[in-house]
Amino acid sequence: MASFFGEIIQSRSRAVDEDEDELDCPTISTTNIRWSPVVRAEVLKKPDGKLPCQSLIIAIGPAASAFAQSYILTENYYVVGALFSGLEDTDINTFDQLSPTDKTCYIYRCRQIPDAFLCLCKTDVSPEQSYSFTEQLFSCISSDSPHFYMSILCSCMTSEYKSDVPVSDMNPPFLRSLKTNKFPGTPLGPYLEQPNLVSGLPAQLLTYAQMKDLKTVLYICYTDSVYPDYASIRIFHPLLQSTPIRDLIQENPRAEEALKKIVELYSVQNVMYL
Repeated sequence: MASFFGEIIQSRSRAVDEDEDELDCPTISTTNIRWSPVVRAEVLKKPDGKLPCQSLIIAIGPAASAFAQSYILTENYYVVGALFSGLEDTDINTFDQLSPTDKTCYIYRCRQIPDAFLCLCKTDVSPEQSYSFTEQLFSCISSDSPHFYMSILCSCMTSEYKSDVPVSDMNPPFLRSLKTNKFPGTPLGPYLEQPNLVSGLPAQLLTYAQMKDLKTVLYICYTDSVYPDYASIRIFHPLLQSTPIRDLIQENPRAEEALKKIVELYSVQNVMYL
């Protein structure tokens, strides 16, 4: 059962004997955040214990993270922290995001604009972790600035998209958007039509932003490809001219080369299961 805030609340069924052994019930671990020593020392000096932030980009899932890695994440950004959520002993995790299955979500900071951050999640964060993830992220990053902007990028399968138009006629990938009341202007993608819903971490982040009255926009790529391909990654390309992304990036002359390497990396993983 989900509460208004999005966290998962485990409820007891009346059909279950309260004396039954509950050792087999899965436990939901919380997300942990770790900062580099330099940033940790900086946080300790702040009165509110938070890093000042005016621009925050959060890329969730393979397609969105591949776009961010190729077009946004240049040498101008460096790692300052990481979010660990739902790691199991069997998970393949390199801790440097070289594997497509890495669950570690790294937080990058812009060298030229110290109050600009990028959070990169290669894999989708589970719904059970979404509330804890959001709370941990904003426990150390301040959104109090009147100039604060947050952009959330994610992707979904076209099978989840509800429309009167048959899936075969949708011509994926395509972009949809949602925004908070505080976000000025119009997003660069069409609004997500009813009765479509957004779930998981993107929904939790957008709900948090709406409650906190933050300028936030969410962009969703609907694709029919399980693994990111050129089309689903490039569908985000127009966002390079959107607020606040356009103010944070420098042209990456090696963007296409980086994109090719990422697509090939996922292609190898795809072939492994054929």
